[in-house]
Amino acid sequence: MIEAHRLSKRFGPVQALRDVSFKIRKGTITAMLGENGAGKTTTLKVLLGFLRPDSGTVIIAPGRVGYVPDRPAYFTWLDGRTILGLADGQANGNGKDSGARILAVARDLLFDPALLRRRPGSYSAGNAKKFAYLQNLVFKPDLLIVDEPFAALDPPSIKCVRDLFLELRDAGTTLLLSSHMLAEMERIADGFIVLRRGTAIAHAALREWRLMRAARTAPDLESVFLHLTGS
Repeated sequence: MIEAHRLSKRFGPVQALRDVSFKIRKGTITAMLGENGAGKTTTLKVLLGFLRPDSGTVIIAPGRVGYVPDRPAYFTWLDGRTILGLADGQANGNGKDSGARILAVARDLLFDPALLRRRPGSYSAGNAKKFAYLQNLVFKPDLLIVDEPFAALDPPSIKCVRDLFLELRDAGTTLLLSSHMLAEMERIADGFIVLRRGTAIAHAALREWRLMRAARTAPDLESVFLHLTGS
């Protein structure tokens, strides 16, 4: 579904990415891990086409691509329902009303549909994040890329989003999640990519990670991550 080959990106004197390569299979959840400044967000933006790499290639299988950023931003003059209508029109090609689906997904996200009458810029950080998910799920992506998937969410909402990720995977959607919440990633991810100082220092499927964990005195993802990053 996604193949990145030797991606490099420099911002002035800072080498943000160095020959980053990985493959992600269709219908899986992959967690991208790394310390602050490791290159995670830069990698996501290169994959999405927001940034052009200095070198390297990206191949993404045909299909709809959704993106939930760490801090969602919206047109300030549009209310939530109008924005969802635009997304639904792109997904279905005819702008057909999908009110029932919107309400169902909003319920799954613990998002109050009454907020759709307001502009997303007036939402709390948590509701803005939920609205970003709602917008993408109306679009029905084949690939969903999320930067800090649980940022600003309260515990009940984290569980709802986690359950949605598993439902999407089971329905054949591919998910790439960049996160610092190692415990949450360990619960749902099928594979992991670890970046450090712009370099991919590990890329493993879940079975390989379990073998790595078994070799540690504290067998969890955190201990493996800290070992790999030298923290």
